[in-house]
Amino acid sequence: MNKKIYILLAMATMALAATAQQTDEELKEQRFIEREAYNTARSLNTIDAWEIFLNNYPESYYVEQARKMRDAAIVRKYCNEKTTLAQLTEYIDENAAQEPRIRTFYANLVNNPTHSYRFEHMDVGFNGCTGRVDEHITFADGSKPRDCYFIFDEKGLLVKSSIMGTRPKPVVTTYSYNYDNLHGYALKQMNRAGAKSDFEVFYDDNDKLEILSSHNGQKWVLTYNDHGAISKVVITDGATRRTLVYNDGYIIREETGGKALRYLYDYDSATFKKYLIGINEVDRETPGGERKFDYEIDMKGRITRCTITQDGKAVMTLTRTYSN
Repeated sequence: MNKKIYILLAMATMALAATAQQTDEELKEQRFIEREAYNTARSLNTIDAWEIFLNNYPESYYVEQARKMRDAAIVRKYCNEKTTLAQLTEYIDENAAQEPRIRTFYANLVNNPTHSYRFEHMDVGFNGCTGRVDEHITFADGSKPRDCYFIFDEKGLLVKSSIMGTRPKPVVTTYSYNYDNLHGYALKQMNRAGAKSDFEVFYDDNDKLEILSSHNGQKWVLTYNDHGAISKVVITDGATRRTLVYNDGYIIREETGGKALRYLYDYDSATFKKYLIGINEVDRETPGGERKFDYEIDMKGRITRCTITQDGKAVMTLTRTYSN
């Protein structure tokens, strides 16, 4: 433990001893000890130092300023480039209601359009992966299987993808990001098979990602509800427009190509996550338009296998392996 932390604890012990039958001189001495403890905590300026001071001097003249300093130290720890997705997620899970700056920083990270696979390919997300994810797709009609892979950095940002489509060669895309210590990360450039797209980002009055647009017509517009959660995302790419409606962090409706789709979920009590189990066409005049998903998940709640059917007929099976 840091030597100054020991000093801070010793000062707290002295202050407690001075509380019994205080004379004016003793009260003056206690104030001196509190001031010295505050100055020691300020010189360290760490979360632990401020927590020790606040725990031992809850009635101190300096308590309000100490809380501000403690909160600033928390923000410094989590709102920076060195923080990993795992560290940030752990803080958000344990302290979700405490620090709005960190919640905003986290939201801008996980709402980045490249963070979730569903913006790129299938309707199934990665749930915040890091490292490499290999994906193998087999088709029920005997079509040639496809192999894809995705590489996420330790922040959970997609930095490279290789997606095999109907063409004989996979489409390889790399991604780079801008960073600032107020908002966090935003997509800077996407290089897809040699074609580069540069992006510009705009934030709302609460410093949350609002608009992400590229010079060649790709655009994401995000809308938030009164609680600061995403309520709608509108994605345009040239003449193509896709609208996603959210509830509690999950897509519940999609409007694209003149069709409206409803998303259905199942809650898994072991992982505390919802998993997409069906997509149905809304207001369809003829029977059909029902896509179903059947999952297998690992101990971290990540999808390892997904079988997809359309109107009761098997379409494809997707399997994933994770590097960590």
